[in-house]
Amino acid sequence: MKRLIRNTVTIGAVASMVLFMGACGNSSAAGTSGATSSATSSGGADANLTKMVPDDIRAKGALAGGASFDTQPMNFYAPGNKPDGVIIDLLNAAAAKLGLSIKWSQTPYAGLIPALQSKRVEIAGAQISKTPENNGVVNLLAFYNASSSLLVPAGKNYASDTDACGTRFGLTTGSTVNKNIADSINKECKDAGKPELQYLYFPSFNAGADAIKAGRIDSFLNSTPQIQVAVKADKSLASTLVGRLASRATGVALPKEYGQLTKAFQASFNAMIATGEYK
Repeated sequence: MKRLIRNTVTIGAVASMVLFMGACGNSSAAGTSGATSSATSSGGADANLTKMVPDDIRAKGALAGGASFDTQPMNFYAPGNKPDGVIIDLLNAAAAKLGLSIKWSQTPYAGLIPALQSKRVEIAGAQISKTPENNGVVNLLAFYNASSSLLVPAGKNYASDTDACGTRFGLTTGSTVNKNIADSINKECKDAGKPELQYLYFPSFNAGADAIKAGRIDSFLNSTPQIQVAVKADKSLASTLVGRLASRATGVALPKEYGQLTKAFQASFNAMIATGEYK
C-alpha cells in the first residue's frame, strides 16, 4: 500500500515517515570541498505542482542545496565531483517536478542548520530528524525510516547496548540524534553500575572510520546504511547492533520561512509515491 507523506503538526515542524529505505549498493567516490553542481531529474515538471512554488522561487528557478557529501550511500561525490546518493537523487527528482533545479555545494553536517537559518542553504540534503533542537528552527520533511548502528573493528560484536560501557565512543559533531542515542546508552551504563562512555567527536563519517582503523576509538555511531556500505568496502571494519538503535522518521530540512515550498516538496514526494517513481 502506498503511504503518503502527511503533516503531523503545523508546518515548521515535521511530516510523518513514509516508505522504509534500506541499505543501497556501494559506489566509490572522492569528495572535494567546495565543488558545486546543479542537477535535475529526467522527469519533467508537473503543472499542478509548479503552481505550489512561491513566485519568487519559481522565478529564480534554482535552490541552493547543501550536504556534507561524505555519507555514502545517502550523499557523496561520485567521480567528476558529481553530487550523488539516495537523498540527492530523491531531492533532485522532487525538485524537477516543481520546475526547479538544486545547485549543490558542500557544507559540513554541523553547519547545515545555521546555513538554513541564514538561507545560505535553502534545502539540506542530509539526514535530519525531528529533535527538540531542530523542531521549530527549520522545516523538517521526513520521508523514510532510519536507524543507527555501531561501526567497530572487524571481529568485535556487542550483544547489547551496555557492552559498549566504558569504551571510547565516536560521534559526529552536530548530530543531535546520535548524541541522544549515546546519552541513552550512557544512562543504561550508569544504571547498571558500569563505567560511562567516553565521547569523542569527529567532523565526518570518514574521520570516524579512520579513527576506528587507527585504534583511537572502539566504536563509531552512525546511520545503518552508511555503516553497511563502509563494512562492505573495507574488511577491517565490522558493524554491530545493526539497526537496533533509535529507529526514527528522518529526511531533509528547509528554512523555517519556507513553509509553502516545504508543502510543495511534500506534494512532489507524494506524487512520486503515487506513480511508483519514489520506490
